[in-house]
Amino acid sequence: MKNNYEILAPAGNYETFIVAISAGADAVYLGGQKFSARAKASNFSVDEIEKALNYAHLRNKRVFVTVNILIADKEMDEAMDFVKSLYDIGVDALILQDIGFAMRIKKELKDFELHASTQMTINNYYGAKFLENLGFSRVVLARETPLYELELIKEKTNLEIEVFIHGALCVSYSGQCLMSSMIGGKSGNRGECRGACRKSYELISKNGKSLSQRQYFLSPKDLNSLDTVKNLIDLGAYSLKIEGRLKNPEYVYQIVSTYKKVLDGELNKNDREEVMQIFNRGFTKGINNKDFGKNFISIDRPDNRGIEIGKVLEGKGNYYKVKFSRDIEVGDGLEFLGLKERFGQKSFKDFKKDKIYEININKKIKVPSVINRTFSIDLQKKLEKKINREDGFFLDLDLNMKIKKGEKAHLIGYCSGYTIDIYSKDFVEKSQNAPLSQEKIKDLLEKLGDTVFRIKNINIEMDEDSFLKTSQINQMRRELVSIFEKKLSAVDRNEREENLKKVPTYKKEDGKIFVEISSLSHLKLLNDENIKTILRYEDLAKIDLDKLNFKKVYIKLGKIYDSKELEQIRDNIKDKKIQGIFINNISQIEVLWDLGFSLHADIGLNIFNLSDLNFLKEIGFSSAVLSPELNLSQIKEIRENTDFNLSLIVYGKIPVMTMHHCPYALVKGCLDDSNCKNCAYTNYYLRDEKNVDFELIRRGHISEILNSYPIFLDKEMDDLKKLNISPYIISDEFLEDVYSHYKLGYNKEKTEKLKIKIKEKTHSLTKGHFHRGIL
Repeated sequence: MKNNYEILAPAGNYETFIVAISAGADAVYLGGQKFSARAKASNFSVDEIEKALNYAHLRNKRVFVTVNILIADKEMDEAMDFVKSLYDIGVDALILQDIGFAMRIKKELKDFELHASTQMTINNYYGAKFLENLGFSRVVLARETPLYELELIKEKTNLEIEVFIHGALCVSYSGQCLMSSMIGGKSGNRGECRGACRKSYELISKNGKSLSQRQYFLSPKDLNSLDTVKNLIDLGAYSLKIEGRLKNPEYVYQIVSTYKKVLDGELNKNDREEVMQIFNRGFTKGINNKDFGKNFISIDRPDNRGIEIGKVLEGKGNYYKVKFSRDIEVGDGLEFLGLKERFGQKSFKDFKKDKIYEININKKIKVPSVINRTFSIDLQKKLEKKINREDGFFLDLDLNMKIKKGEKAHLIGYCSGYTIDIYSKDFVEKSQNAPLSQEKIKDLLEKLGDTVFRIKNINIEMDEDSFLKTSQINQMRRELVSIFEKKLSAVDRNEREENLKKVPTYKKEDGKIFVEISSLSHLKLLNDENIKTILRYEDLAKIDLDKLNFKKVYIKLGKIYDSKELEQIRDNIKDKKIQGIFINNISQIEVLWDLGFSLHADIGLNIFNLSDLNFLKEIGFSSAVLSPELNLSQIKEIRENTDFNLSLIVYGKIPVMTMHHCPYALVKGCLDDSNCKNCAYTNYYLRDEKNVDFELIRRGHISEILNSYPIFLDKEMDDLKKLNISPYIISDEFLEDVYSHYKLGYNKEKTEKLKIKIKEKTHSLTKGHFHRGIL
């Protein structure tokens, strides 16, 4: 009988894969050498994946392969070839981010099981339902997804629900972070995140006043669900996912085996401590369990802190008196708090707990202070001992051997409900010298080596004085084992039908300039018929559309809403005089597709290739804002192969993080987000380690960090006009001048003056990825 849950473990290499299985994982997820969101992991060749599959399937375990990045057009065919090779060797399912790529797989490999990666930013029932209609069988929910949405998805869909239960967290909603990309050219959407969230920042007010000292305002604690995992299962979660494809085998074994203990009702205090000792940045139960502020963020440090195991009591010169609360072994990693920063060193001797020692350390230590152990030799030895033992898993094999003179020998095997018949190549003869014995035959049949099979029963029927070459008996045994391995490791595939709604026919529109209004004071500037005016949904309540003299007004939705908010949005806009809607999350398609408004894909959908555009066209979208991570050559290739209405952000500060977290909550000491609407600090700056400022805007319960410098494609406008790509302007106080620039055309003298004017406020401008692309 199938469990009502699955422990899903990470594996960055084959050694860790074996460890995950032996620790008790029901399934393992891993990545290939390309197209994986953990490019820094060792990852797997196709041959290694096949080897892992055989190992797992013989033990009734499953293997999922991550192809969870945005796919560039130039690599699309290679990515499809890779996916087809995974299909051929029997991979159980793919974990995908790129929606267009997923739909291409669905058309070419109809029965390949598809899982929607957390990179798709699915945080509510409607997003899950949309994916179910596309033929996905599982959704990996955003880590911030409210718990009541799990219940809705479980109740109203047939999808398997996968949730993260342990490990590192992204502060931004996955799939909605461009910070690493815009700062250093390494994109999380392409598996190359540089971890901007793990850097330190100062908080600066709008008028330049310091609001805090430099700390780690964006670095989340590690997720720990030891106390909540059973509730997640009760609410509808099936797959319990452990983060950690960059972690070592010991970490994976410790975490997997501990959660297995939790679910078996065997967890003890020592298990909890060992989970802390193996690695932790401090622990949180997560946004979905109402952790917020200091309960969610590790403000003082972004790295492993181990556990507290002692104190520095006093010091003189380089000599310090210390007392340990646990026994310490030679080689343990000890961390001390220096006068300027923490530092670590290995223990040079054994120390007994509760005794006071005087030690010589050639660095200044703060007195008094805490000593942490970041690495435990004892735990390492325990884990190595568990890892190195055989997994103890065997499949019972019953054998019947019939050897009759004048007939071919007949070997029958029974295992796991299968029956296999093997016949010898030659006929059994009468022995001339040394007849076969039952003992000899049994000895040959029991030579199963390091296979997963174990002989349970052997029954031998044979004539006296019979003879058959032992090589043939060995060959029969090997052939039988090989057939069993293939049968038992084969994957069952079931085609899932698509259930796309009827959608309006795609309509080609004349190119215009899109202007996203950031202040209602800009409305008076937008009487030009060449402008397509975009209003934020949150500003809709502040104006009367009937009094605006615009032919084309569009509403832009935010990236994150729950199901109730989406239903309210539908009710609020269904009778409004608007032209269209800019969509930033696929859940919004499911809710709003039938209202009759034109649909436009905004950057929240990460439109990165022709397959994405073909999908949008198929479901009735009118236009798409291309991903700001594309460069000019990629954009040209897209335009050469589609007539779809395209636009590109040519001016403005793009959002580089979208998150539930508010850094200023750490200064105020907020433990929840109940008072956000009354907070004065909904707009401030984060100053990074290079003294570059990033504006943060908090709207309701969501924060957006904007890029440090506005994109300004000035000379490049000629390229965009030739490509028939509509400019998209994110307005600020320079809107009138910027719009005039794009309307009238590039003028070197006027443009340079405008750039100087903007730089006086923003300090710099950027071309984004238009020329450089993602590194």
